[in-house]
Amino acid sequence: MSAPFARINNSTHTHMDGAFALISILPQLYDMAKIEFPFNRWGNYHKEIKKLFYEPQGDIVQLFSNITKVMQTKEALILVAATFTRFHARQGFRYCEATIAPQYHTKAGLTEEEVIRALVKGIKIGEREYPEIEMNIIFTIGREASPEEGVRLVEAASRCNRNYVVGIGLACDEAGYPPQRHIPAFRRAKELGFKTTAHAGEWASADLNAEMYEAQLVENIRCAIFDLEVDRIGHAIPLGRHPELISEVVKRGVGIEGCPGSNLASELIPNMKYLKIRDMLQAGVLYFINADDDLFLPDINETYWLCDEEYDFSDEEKAQMIKNSWLTRFGRRKYQSPVL
Repeated sequence: MSAPFARINNSTHTHMDGAFALISILPQLYDMAKIEFPFNRWGNYHKEIKKLFYEPQGDIVQLFSNITKVMQTKEALILVAATFTRFHARQGFRYCEATIAPQYHTKAGLTEEEVIRALVKGIKIGEREYPEIEMNIIFTIGREASPEEGVRLVEAASRCNRNYVVGIGLACDEAGYPPQRHIPAFRRAKELGFKTTAHAGEWASADLNAEMYEAQLVENIRCAIFDLEVDRIGHAIPLGRHPELISEVVKRGVGIEGCPGSNLASELIPNMKYLKIRDMLQAGVLYFINADDDLFLPDINETYWLCDEEYDFSDEEKAQMIKNSWLTRFGRRKYQSPVL
């Protein structure tokens, strides 16, 4: 095996409400919400949480409600964002984009704009303590929202602090709600000058046979490219096996937020080589590796090592992936060029 990866200092596909960064404050968040902590707070509750999320491609909104239900007040959201920012700064990150869907944090009466204001306040607290990090937000649509609601959410995002809300995303139940549902929202985002990203090609209905399952994932990627006209795609599992799509993302400069550790742990791929990462890099795809939800899935370091065990990446390939993540980032508050 070649030398370890260069210092990983950029992340653009990490879910704030699925982050290991929250593990130390989770009991406190439950206490703040006056909800009984469902895990053994004196034991290894991280292990219990990972067991709870064992099938992350199930009812993802219901699973995440174990976290989102205690992120419903300004105080809780400020604490989460500050903790998330501090954690990544201490890990050596210089740039991050936190994926979060404000629609899941309005149960106690906050508006989506108020959710974002609280998160930005928390980020500012973290950045004051660690000024070397730039932390931004991907305002994400939970895809079960109606098309009209998706457009409303984009409009809400446009009224937030655009220095911190750097993009619009699409996440959650891809099997039940393919990306076509939110073409209007992404067209509106484009009109408003937002960069965009969408989870696509991650998972489809388990009722489909293997051939139809693959075809649905490919169709979702195709929709993200041609109809949503995204700047980045999250996951895109079958992309490496479809040369015509590879050519298109290269031509358009679409970044690919690979999450191979997440895909492997979720049993969506048989092994890392299934993704054909090296083939994509050689074809010029702006592919890079992310952690996804490291509260219950492999973290970024484990993900890199799992990949390297199968690919034995060269130092040049490792450096290129890190560079790709910088080249396709959405924010420019602090860093105008890649920090490599």
